[in-house]
Amino acid sequence: MRSPDRLKKIPRRPGVYLMKGADGLVLYVGKAVDLRRRVASYFTKRGDGRLAIPAMVARADDVDFIVTGTEKEALLLEETLIREHRPPYNLALKDASACAHLRLSTDEEYPRLEVVRRFCRDGARWFGPYSSVGAARHTARFLQRAFPLRECGAATFQRRSRPCIKHQIGRCAAPCCGRVSRRGYAALVRRVSLFLSGRSGSLLRELEREMRREAAALRFEKAGRIRDTLAAIRTTIERQHCVALDGADRDAVGVAREGDRAETALLFVRAGRLLGRRLLSVDGGGDDPSVVAEALRRHYLGGAFVPPEILAPSTPAGAAGLAAELSAARGGSVRIAVPRRGRKRALIDMAEENAAASLASRLERTQEAFEVSRELARRFRLAAPPRDIECVDVSHLGGASQTGSIVAFRDGAPRPEGYRRFGVKVSEAGDDCGMIHEIVRRRARRARDGWGMPDLLLVDGGKGQLNAALRALREEGAQGTAAIALAKERGLPGRRAPERVFLPGRKNPIPLRAGDRASLFLQRVRDEAHRFALRGHRRLRTRRLLDSALDRLEGVGPARRKALIRAFGDIRGVAAADAAELARVLGDAALAARVRERLSGERAETGPAHGTFPSL
Repeated sequence: MRSPDRLKKIPRRPGVYLMKGADGLVLYVGKAVDLRRRVASYFTKRGDGRLAIPAMVARADDVDFIVTGTEKEALLLEETLIREHRPPYNLALKDASACAHLRLSTDEEYPRLEVVRRFCRDGARWFGPYSSVGAARHTARFLQRAFPLRECGAATFQRRSRPCIKHQIGRCAAPCCGRVSRRGYAALVRRVSLFLSGRSGSLLRELEREMRREAAALRFEKAGRIRDTLAAIRTTIERQHCVALDGADRDAVGVAREGDRAETALLFVRAGRLLGRRLLSVDGGGDDPSVVAEALRRHYLGGAFVPPEILAPSTPAGAAGLAAELSAARGGSVRIAVPRRGRKRALIDMAEENAAASLASRLERTQEAFEVSRELARRFRLAAPPRDIECVDVSHLGGASQTGSIVAFRDGAPRPEGYRRFGVKVSEAGDDCGMIHEIVRRRARRARDGWGMPDLLLVDGGKGQLNAALRALREEGAQGTAAIALAKERGLPGRRAPERVFLPGRKNPIPLRAGDRASLFLQRVRDEAHRFALRGHRRLRTRRLLDSALDRLEGVGPARRKALIRAFGDIRGVAAADAAELARVLGDAALAARVRERLSGERAETGPAHGTFPSL
C-alpha cells in the first residue's frame, strides 16, 4: 500500500473495495459488510487464506472503495465492477443457467402462484430453486391445470365483474366472481403447497378420499376429473429422482476442472427429491476450495433460498466465515459438510458429473467459436480474430417511429447484458445511413464511460451504411474497432437472394458461402439484431398508436384519461374493459358506450392489419 494511513480513512460500512496497482489497473474487486476490517485483513500475517491473494497484495499500491446501503447492494455492485474491469485476481463466474422460484402469496385473501427469478424473504411461501425459468413455468402450468388458482394481479382481480376465459377452460376457479368458496379455494392452496413441499403422499391420499366420496354420491364427472389429476400427479412424481430417504432440504456442489477453466454445478434437493441445478463457469484460475467458496457466495448471497445443509467436495476457503454469512442470509443455522461416503457423497459425485459434462460442452463451444473467429479474420482481412462482435440495425415504418438497436456476442454466444436500444433523435425520416451514423456515434461515446468497444462491428446494410458507421467511429476516435457490412443482393422474385459482405476500401463485396460456419455465424448475428430491433419497434408503435387512440376519444379529457389509466393500468386494459366497467370509472353510461365502440374500431382497424395489438 502506498500509505498505511490509507486504511484508517476507509469507513466501517458495507460496500465494495477495488485493489489497484501502481499503474492504476484494478487488480481485485471485493465486497464487505465492514470495509475497513475486510481490507485490513489482507495485510495481516494470516492474510486472506487464498493462494493467489499474497501475489495480489504484493502488487497492490492503492485501494479505492464505494460505500453502499446494504450487503446485498454491495454484491450487485461487485458483479457490475467485475464485468467492467475484469480484474486478474477475481474468479470470473458466469451463469450457464438462470434459476427461478415459485412464490405462493400469503398476504392475499385468495393467494396466487407466481414464477419469480429472485428469492427474497417477504413472508410468502417460496419453493425452488428450479434449474431454469422454463422449468418453473412448466411446473406452474401443471399445477394450474390440476389446482386452478387465480393468475391475475390485484388490480385486475378487484375490478373483475365476470369470469375470464381461463375459468371457461378450467384454468381458474374464478374467486373474483364468487365461483368458488373461501373454503374451497383454501383447499386448492393447501394442495398446491403439499405438492411443492414434497408431501405428495398426503396429497394423493386426500385426493383419493375425495374421489371416492364423489363417486359414492354419483357425481361421476367430478370423480373422473379427480382421477385424471391423480394420474397426472403420480406421473410427475415418478419422473422426479429421489436422492435422499430422510426428506431433507440440502444442496450439493461439484467442481470439474481443465487448466484454468472450471465448472461448478449446484444440485438442489428439496424434501429428498432432486429439483434442479445451477451451473457456474469459472475462468481465471483459483484452487477448488476458492472456486467452491466463490460459487456458494455468488449463488446464495445473491438472493437464493439457503438450505440448512450444503454438501461440498472439499472444505471451502474461509469456511467458518462463509457459514456465518450463509446463516445470516438464511436466518438460521447452515452447515457446510464434506461427506466421504454414503448417499451424501453420491450427491456430490452426481454434481461433479454434471459439472464435467457442462465443462466439456463449454470447451467444445469455445473451440468452435475460436475457429469461426479465425476464419472471419482470414476471409475479411481483420487484424486479429474477433472475440467481441456487435451488430447494429435500424427499424422504422415509412420514416416514422425510428429506432435502432445493437446486439452483442462474445465467443460465439449472445451477451444479453450488451444489448442496447436507441431512439433516433436527429436523423431525417427514412435516412438509414444517417440513423446508422447516429447510433454508432452514441455507442462509441459510451465506450468512454467504461462500456468498451467490440473487436468487430457488423452493420446490417450495404456500402452506404458501412461508410456511415466508419465515419462515426473516426469522429469518436474508435478506429481500433473493425467494421464490415452484411446485405442481401437484389435477386429475382421468388428466388433466395445471396448474402454479401462489404469491406472498407474494397469496391466489390464478398459473397458468403452457403453452409459455411463463418457465413452462418454472421447471418445468425444479423438475424438476432433484426429480431431485437423489430421487437423494440413493435412495442414503440403499439404504445404510440394506442396512446393516440386514447387521446382521440371525444369527451374524454385529461382528468378522465388519468382515471381510466389508474383504473385499468394502461390502454390495453381500457380496451379490454366492458361498457359497465368503463361507466363506473367515467360516470357516464352513454360516454362509456361511445368509448367502447371507438376502441373496438381502433382494435379492428390497427390490430390485425399491422399485427401490433395481439392482446387487444
